[in-house]
Amino acid sequence: MSVSALPLETRVPDRTGKKVQGIKDWTPPHQQEEMERLLERLRAGLPVDEAYDALDEVLGGGSALSDERIEELIERFRDNLMILVDKVRERAPGDAQERETLVEQARALRQEDAAGSPLGFLRRLAFSAESLLELLLDEEPAS
Repeated sequence: MSVSALPLETRVPDRTGKKVQGIKDWTPPHQQEEMERLLERLRAGLPVDEAYDALDEVLGGGSALSDERIEELIERFRDNLMILVDKVRERAPGDAQERETLVEQARALRQEDAAGSPLGFLRRLAFSAESLLELLLDEEPAS
């Protein structure tokens, strides 16, 4: 014996703004402030996952990095440090003195030469980026 399914009711969206009896209005899963903050992060180009992947590659103690990869990561961290510095200064999270100390350290480090020990320099860049990133993420509201 086959049971025939009842036909699905379809509803064409009503763009007139009128309420339809028996159907609740859709409410977004996030508040407007949270959506604006997420949009700002996307526009800011702060690839948090990529940043943590790079940090893990440098500081995680995994496989040894080739000289070519070290140079590539040094350039990436130099660029990312300035993005992080700009975002930290815009948002002003945390203690102002701590923030300014981290910003000045990042700026000074970015100008240094990596000639002596490229891997050591890369690790210092990574620690600086991690500190700035943590400061930024500390401002996130708790869920």
